[in-house]
Amino acid sequence: MSRQKLPDGAYAALEGLKAQADAAMMMVPGKNKAEGKKALAVAHAKIAANEEWAKKIVNAIMIGDGQKTVATADSEWLERTFTEHSD
Repeated sequence: MSRQKLPDGAYAALEGLKAQADAAMMMVPGKNKAEGKKALAVAHAKIAANEEWAKKIVNAIMIGDGQKTVATADSEWLERTFTEHSD
């Protein structure tokens, strides 16, 4: 039995957002842009498949205290952020 506190889509959306950020860094000069484009396409597909959760995550980061970013968000933050509001 899974110990996840949220639907799978929430975790997948966070993975997609993190992958998007990583892929964007691959697009800077001196990096392999072709690999970056592939990674970006995969990330966008994951985000699109979990669009509702991706929007919720981005909104939570934007209205947060300014300390949390997509790069620093993890599953613990995700669960803490979205289970506190549902109790």
